[in-house]
Amino acid sequence: MMRLKPKQKQKGVALFITLLVITIATLLATEIWFRNSLDIARQSNNRSSYQSYHYARGMALWAKDILRKDYEENPEFDSSGDVWNQPISGIQLEDAVLSGQMYDMNSKFNLNNLYFSGNFHPPSVNYFRRLLANLQMDVGIADKIIDWMDENQVPMQMGAEDVSYLSQNPAYRTAGQPFQHISELRLIEGINEEIYQRLKQFVTVLPLLSNSPTKLNVNTVPAVLLKSLDDQISQRDALLLYKEGGASYRDIGVFFSDPIIRFYNLGQTDIQQLVDTKTEWFDAQIMVTMESNLYQRHALMLRKGNNAVVNQWSATAFFQ
Repeated sequence: MMRLKPKQKQKGVALFITLLVITIATLLATEIWFRNSLDIARQSNNRSSYQSYHYARGMALWAKDILRKDYEENPEFDSSGDVWNQPISGIQLEDAVLSGQMYDMNSKFNLNNLYFSGNFHPPSVNYFRRLLANLQMDVGIADKIIDWMDENQVPMQMGAEDVSYLSQNPAYRTAGQPFQHISELRLIEGINEEIYQRLKQFVTVLPLLSNSPTKLNVNTVPAVLLKSLDDQISQRDALLLYKEGGASYRDIGVFFSDPIIRFYNLGQTDIQQLVDTKTEWFDAQIMVTMESNLYQRHALMLRKGNNAVVNQWSATAFFQ
């Protein structure tokens, strides 16, 4: 067996150390380059995110101005033909393109109407059950949603409290508070994805003001929500009230004097607590395109009189 001489051993060790140093230096250089690239990318993303945030706030100011002018021109009613319902797209800035669209949140039933101030609200509960029936869904969903929000652990007749959810995998509890986002519906027993996707087209989640239910705007709701005002209303009559999406009842008195409403005698029912011809809540969808990146923001806006304020911001729509 051939043995290396001392000098050959030293040369071999030196070569190994040299290769090791080169390898480490290469790795360090690669890591430094990678970190610098990440830092540059982060700085660029942070700058774009920062700018898009301020552009979104600027668009929200525009939305406030639109809502103020709309109220001053016609304070009595809102309809789908109003200027706030017209989308704006392709506003070209030096480094961004802005687009926006406002959505009427009073055109959907507010789930938080069902339970507030420690009690369920009978007119809202009865209305929602009719809506579920018209959508060919289990009316027991109403009880389950109430149990989701109430503070006790006593299930309603067709409801579900913690005991039903603790057996799930993973286990969880009811919220014991008003809905914060429409996606919470996915957690309710008996609501699968198909039901959720259909139901969310007609319901929303809004904060309650002054412990009173959020009213539906009869000028902007879909026909099925009009049909749900009373068990007696036929599909044909609901479509006549809907007017192909062009309803423009000037005040709630005009709506209740409509021959169809008078025929069903709805002016003498508690449904008056749930309807109006004005919209207070809007979802302002704002899209900012910068360097081929799309930044999307949603501002939930509350209009009282000629003053509109942003109630909260979100990266996702308040109705999805």
